[in-house]
Amino acid sequence: MKLTLSALILSVALSFTVFAQEGGKADPDRAVKGSGMPAGWSVRPDRGTADQEQFTIAGDVYHFTMGPAATFYRADWTKSGNYTFSARLTQTKAPTHPISYGLMIGGSNMGAANMSYTYFLVHNSGEFYIANWEGTRPTAVQPWTANAAIAKQGNDGKQTNTLGVQVQGDNVIFTVNGTEVSRQPKSKVHADGLFAFRIGHNLDVDVDQVKR
Repeated sequence: MKLTLSALILSVALSFTVFAQEGGKADPDRAVKGSGMPAGWSVRPDRGTADQEQFTIAGDVYHFTMGPAATFYRADWTKSGNYTFSARLTQTKAPTHPISYGLMIGGSNMGAANMSYTYFLVHNSGEFYIANWEGTRPTAVQPWTANAAIAKQGNDGKQTNTLGVQVQGDNVIFTVNGTEVSRQPKSKVHADGLFAFRIGHNLDVDVDQVKR
């Protein structure tokens, strides 16, 4: 009975995770009119089309105004072997419920039925999440986990955190604001391939201080 109950709790938690990331009937994607991707960039929305996302670049600041959740990437941003990738992400307005945003690594076959990548996210309540996206659905590597290193959303609705990924040999190290929050075997994630950003639905997010 205890095992059955645990399995039920896990199933509900995973369902909520997917709902919280992708949105649902209680919080439909807002109407956003995009103006096309900046030169060299592509987007893979979880649903809908690319013109439902607004993505602009001003100097070294990437600004995302989201309809559906989406993964952004470009063909010349690719890494393999040992590397580091980090960026400061700022949620500029309070979401209607915890919605995540962060980094994407190890992307391949983007937009195809067999696409895959790993993403590392935070949301406004001070938790992080690591998952592998394979095909059409994510599989959790590290479930939502609270960590004191994560700056929570302030009274003004803003939240700023620097997320980092470092690949060292067989280890993939995930950091928030310079603090290691998770270390995973490289065999459990997608580390080699495209890298960039994943932003949740209905969010307004600025990204800067990108180090790659």
